[in-house]
Amino acid sequence: MIWTVHTRSDLSIIGLLLGICLTLCDAKSGAAQRYDEVASTAGLNTAWEGNGVAVADYDRDGDLDLYYVSRKSQNALDSRSWNRLFQNQGDGTFIDVTISAGVRADFLPEVGIHQFGSKVSASWADYDNDGDPDLFLANVGPEVLFRNNGDGTFTDVANQAGLQVVEQADNEAENVGGLWWDYDVDGFLDLYISSWTGNNRFYRNSGDGTFEDLSTETGLGLADSTWMAMPYDFNTDGLPDLYLANDFGPNQLFLNQGGNQFLEATAEFGLYDAGESMGIAFGDVNHDSFPELFITNNTAARRYFNSFFLARPGLPYQESAVAFGLEDTNWGWGTEFFDADNDGDLDLFAVNGAFLENDTPNRLFKNLFLEDGLLSFDDISESSRTDGRAESHGLVVFDLENDGDLDMLVSNYSEPVYLLRNRGVIGKWFKVDLEGTLSNRDGLGASLMLRSGGVTMYRENDAIDFLGQSIQPVHFGLGTVSQVDELHIKWPSGRVDTWLNLSINQIFRAVEGSGIGVDVESPDSRVPNYGISNSMLKTYPMPALDNVTIQYENSEDHEKELSVFTISGQEVLSLQIPPSSSILTEVKLDVSELPNGLYLIRLAGNRGTSIGTGSFLVLR
Repeated sequence: MIWTVHTRSDLSIIGLLLGICLTLCDAKSGAAQRYDEVASTAGLNTAWEGNGVAVADYDRDGDLDLYYVSRKSQNALDSRSWNRLFQNQGDGTFIDVTISAGVRADFLPEVGIHQFGSKVSASWADYDNDGDPDLFLANVGPEVLFRNNGDGTFTDVANQAGLQVVEQADNEAENVGGLWWDYDVDGFLDLYISSWTGNNRFYRNSGDGTFEDLSTETGLGLADSTWMAMPYDFNTDGLPDLYLANDFGPNQLFLNQGGNQFLEATAEFGLYDAGESMGIAFGDVNHDSFPELFITNNTAARRYFNSFFLARPGLPYQESAVAFGLEDTNWGWGTEFFDADNDGDLDLFAVNGAFLENDTPNRLFKNLFLEDGLLSFDDISESSRTDGRAESHGLVVFDLENDGDLDMLVSNYSEPVYLLRNRGVIGKWFKVDLEGTLSNRDGLGASLMLRSGGVTMYRENDAIDFLGQSIQPVHFGLGTVSQVDELHIKWPSGRVDTWLNLSINQIFRAVEGSGIGVDVESPDSRVPNYGISNSMLKTYPMPALDNVTIQYENSEDHEKELSVFTISGQEVLSLQIPPSSSILTEVKLDVSELPNGLYLIRLAGNRGTSIGTGSFLVLR
């Protein structure tokens, strides 16, 4: 993780105090937080018996459209077996544009009855970096890759792209997920297909519209009944790693070693989960820059518990589901961390249900960290009216009306969808719409830090959901603050962009390279670039915490002066560097007394001549 805070209290104390905290928090239970179910009036009354759901602005009109996957085998005479694309009208309603867009996938073969459905997931991503989102579908049978034509229509190009398999057995596998991620950080999104009954498959995007199968070469073509795959740079080396939620057997973490090599490191990171895992929620719930993981398991009849992995400054993660009252959400499926009430911290929603388990409520847990200064969760499912009792599988959280609060769509296995419109939220908000230039167009894999009103928040732009992947702005709830003081984005390319003093209650368009920024060549070779032609100084780490190392090529064997300035030009540090005969020289600066912010550096020779310039960022 690029921003590290070493102020975390002992997490074991949290568990001991949890019972007291939950009692005290009853008065803060979020009774004012309420959702209304509006699927029918919103125009989604034809979305029945579904699996995956995902949103993206496919027509680039500024609001989020919805793709819904029917679980049923394709049948021209059964309208409930049809996938559907719903175009958002901008007023809280949708119209069905499936036929005109050409995305019903009528060409999928009719297959036999499968336990969890014949059509399973939908994943949006701009895989060809042309500015509009494309759509991947995982099914029993051939995969589908709908390329967005940019005119409201789509064309299936899975076969031309090289995503189809030759072996008939693989075409009959129950493939359940498609993860778009840039594993080699080349600016093009690669694809990992998870399978419940067959082998997972991994494809590298060649950048020319085709994909190369690396399943065998990378060792990631596993047959482990994987429901969901999630990318994140767990070891902070600049390369995204891969965590798999497996149904039958332990979950697995694979560290990206570069060069198509991956190293299994589940035990080292403490992320072992031997339950029947389905969904993963991922986010920083206690504002320390270390994202947590919540994993739904089949907890029916207390067969297994969910996992809640608390991240810590040092390894490993700490499994704490029981301590926080998150261990049992019945037969769990989709789950997500998000700020439901715009108060600044991430709440948790988990849906559940199965054919062996009926009439169990979905669960919404309010995060009370900012209210109490101590992490705890309060179950507000009933008071918020989010406790639907259908057999729920798919989940997507998004802003239906662009009004700044987050709504939820829940896909139900045997019933119509739930569209839960958020009511009663008064907190301020800020959303970031990412556009990569050096990085992939969607900015998938970017890390965001926002500081406002003395509170620092962190988000990871992975876009991944259970049975889906959505392309949408990254959301921050802001409570009662009047502005965003700082926004920092570390892009997958390594570049860090910074913006200061931004207005609230807006969707902010963040284009890679448009902020005050730093270009990073590699994790161990960071080169500042502020448009200064004589920049010769390398600085790391970036951002810095308490110390920053400045590296330069020494061409003059005499004393030098290193000066540090604020972006307004005020000199804050000056250091005399003694003569050195080393060609490559490093100077370590103590910046522990400097406030957070961006600083410029200048290295001068003994007659004041400029040798090099650069910059560094301090973030704590």
